[in-house]
Amino acid sequence: MTQISFPLDQAHEALHQFLSDGEREHSGRRMSRNILDTKGNKAIAVILDPADHRELLNAYHAFQNSQEPKEDADLPPGYRPYIHSPNATTDRLLPHEPLHSPLARAMFRKPFDELTETEQNQVIYTAISCLVRATFDADSQGAVPILMLSHNPDDPQPRQFWQLGYVTDVPGLFLRATDNGFFGEEWSIVTGSGMRLFSGWWSREDAARAAAAIGRVLPYIDWMSATPDAFTDKSKKALTQVLRRYHVTGLREDQPEPEPIPAA
Repeated sequence: MTQISFPLDQAHEALHQFLSDGEREHSGRRMSRNILDTKGNKAIAVILDPADHRELLNAYHAFQNSQEPKEDADLPPGYRPYIHSPNATTDRLLPHEPLHSPLARAMFRKPFDELTETEQNQVIYTAISCLVRATFDADSQGAVPILMLSHNPDDPQPRQFWQLGYVTDVPGLFLRATDNGFFGEEWSIVTGSGMRLFSGWWSREDAARAAAAIGRVLPYIDWMSATPDAFTDKSKKALTQVLRRYHVTGLREDQPEPEPIPAA
């Protein structure tokens, strides 16, 4: 793709040449135009032929799709880290380092540090393959590990702990049980990003129903990366309405069904 650069004050000229069917590639497409900043150091805009733009978009979407894990039909049902875990994002993938030593011994009869770079890569690829194909939670209860912030008010500093949560129908929202309820266990709704949204439900079913309502009313929030800053006054009000209807003691028919709200 041949590109021609123009300083910022000649942007109109670049657009005029592009629209006037100026120089073309051998493919017949218009040559791209780079618009440089006032110092002429870097491009701040690019004028592209529609075909070039479409190819770039298609390549981008193809790459994004290739990063999405696909369900593997030959695996039994259960929890798989690369699909279900909120810790399977770029910097929170289940660690493969503990597998290096045993795999190096099994594959090459040598410590991992004594392997060549090629051999180490083989061990690492094998370790990652083992992790992404691992199946846990064979009883299909849906429990997944979540890296949660400490909720102890006496904790002098913010710390994170691995805790188990149950999957819900809303991606990124999970349920956790505690045993400190007045009548026994209580249920909390937590996010994949490690926040505890609310707690106190007397049954798992009621908590799951409330989580589904939260996901429906606030569909634009990414619960895997949500922070307290993700909530506006409008979304906080919507959450209050959800809790009034989907109460910890059960569904309250005297409360209206909250309406979904758009992104702020």
